[in-house]
Amino acid sequence: MKKILSTLALSSLVLLTTGCSDFLEEENHSNVMQDFMATPSGFSMALNSVYANVRSTYSAEEGIHGLMNPGTDELKNNIGGSNRCADLANYDLEKYNANNEYPRKLWNDAYIHINTLNYMIENAAKVDVTTTALTAAQRDQYLGEAYFMRAYNYFHLVEQFGDVTLTTTYNASPSTSSERHDMVRVYEEVIIPDLLNAIRLCSPSPQLNNLESGRASAATARHLLSRVYLTLAWVFDKDPANPSYKGNTQTKYYNTTKAKEYYQKAFDMATGLIADASSLGLKLMDNFADIFDEANDAPSGKNKEELFVARMDWDDDNTFGGRSTLNHYFVNGYDQYLGERNINDGRCYSWINPTSYTYNAFNNRDKDTRYKATFQTVWYATKTQKGGVVNYVIDGKDESFNWDYTIVGDTAMYYPGYYMPAEEIRAKTQNREGNHYLIFTPDAYNGRAIFPTIMKFLDRTRAIPNDNTDRSYIIYRLGETYLLAAEAAFKLGDNTNAAKYINVIRERARDKQIGEVGALDIAPSDVTLDFILEERTRELLAEHCRWADLARTGTLIDRVRKYDDGKANTNITEDRHWLRPIPQQMIDRVTTGERYPQNQGW
Repeated sequence: MKKILSTLALSSLVLLTTGCSDFLEEENHSNVMQDFMATPSGFSMALNSVYANVRSTYSAEEGIHGLMNPGTDELKNNIGGSNRCADLANYDLEKYNANNEYPRKLWNDAYIHINTLNYMIENAAKVDVTTTALTAAQRDQYLGEAYFMRAYNYFHLVEQFGDVTLTTTYNASPSTSSERHDMVRVYEEVIIPDLLNAIRLCSPSPQLNNLESGRASAATARHLLSRVYLTLAWVFDKDPANPSYKGNTQTKYYNTTKAKEYYQKAFDMATGLIADASSLGLKLMDNFADIFDEANDAPSGKNKEELFVARMDWDDDNTFGGRSTLNHYFVNGYDQYLGERNINDGRCYSWINPTSYTYNAFNNRDKDTRYKATFQTVWYATKTQKGGVVNYVIDGKDESFNWDYTIVGDTAMYYPGYYMPAEEIRAKTQNREGNHYLIFTPDAYNGRAIFPTIMKFLDRTRAIPNDNTDRSYIIYRLGETYLLAAEAAFKLGDNTNAAKYINVIRERARDKQIGEVGALDIAPSDVTLDFILEERTRELLAEHCRWADLARTGTLIDRVRKYDDGKANTNITEDRHWLRPIPQQMIDRVTTGERYPQNQGW
């Protein structure tokens, strides 16, 4: 997997033989490409080129983080600031259009690699497995991974765009014609069968058979298939008579029988994986904070909860841009007060920060460890800093607080995460001898520099604060499998099982030193769709799934309007924003036959 130069060269060859653009006709390397991929080493490297794109999807600034995190009820774009995901995150009615780089990257990357995967799947039986270069067992594992990756790419496409172009054959020469196919057909003809094939062919789990970390396993496919079944169930469950679904083109599929069928399949797939977890070497990490501890990152093998990860460290010298900027996005502007950046606290992009809804969703903080494991609460002085005065409004009154840091290593800033009256703040900071540190309560959060940093992606192993990260990124983990099972159970009317699987997650989150076992348990009567979405916030905040969660459940428009406290709430519209725009580049490339259709409202 570390032969990155050759892998990228292969990926470039794929690019030259795939797509719908006239410029591709200038040079055709299809024979070279096919001859190489038919060899044992070429078959392996074709798959590696697809994994390289997984890394790019999660590491690039125009990657999936901007499609999934901001512009939801949980996270908003930096108020008053500009960054590469601002237009999309704010649903800017002028600047967020079919030329936006985020949907374009996802679309182009997916189809480039689907073409490679089509060749692998079509020609796997022809690859020579009679030598030591590639055994039959290795070939079958790679084929299983190819099926998984094709389903993975198509699922991203239908989640974001709805109807897409379906092709399962290798395209050896350029084309200037194309058509869109019904998304349910894509689910039924490719995504679901491919995941079933992956389950059949792949190693049972990431922890068995010495499977290299970052590769897909049968457990990975089982988790994704549960999410696929759940998403498809919701497609059939969107009643056009429900005003919340106004403008949602998916309501044309309404069929309660099919919805129930797929909810049951989602439940069975998720609970089956949970039941088999122990025998597969899988388990929930003992403590929530352990999931994101750098010491447990792949490829250490210590994180038994991981089902699929994007490996950022396969390129040892980072010559080809293997590192990610993800460690910077959620870091607040602490350097304005400490006077410098530092390794522990990270680089202050301040691009994306939580909404008030998100902070409020982390309730029961005296017993639930997820707030303190997710948000940084304390910053320590790294230099002597003579500060000044900070003002913010508390109880309707403009309050002033002096600050200075005279002791390196002493508290510099504290974000308690809850309201404090000005008198209490002064008693803690202004009346102490020496260092007058800052306390920022939620009254001070301004959507720009003052907000708690999300710590999940910080990298304290970097050489300098400005360094990008090569930490592995968890794409799927067993903790979410429990929440998929709970959501499916709830939709089947089985609140008992819904509460059961939610309570496993909540028990893991419980502060073991405070309260008894079950102190965070909920009753079946507590389970509602809103509660499930709130529990996903507490468990999965910023883990690149929220936009899809809201789109899947048909709550995107309502919850963004209700909870976003940035610019998205007034810009999001029901006639276009259920789906992403088809990239204009794709539409322009289709010059033969009917014009390639754009999504509604775009």
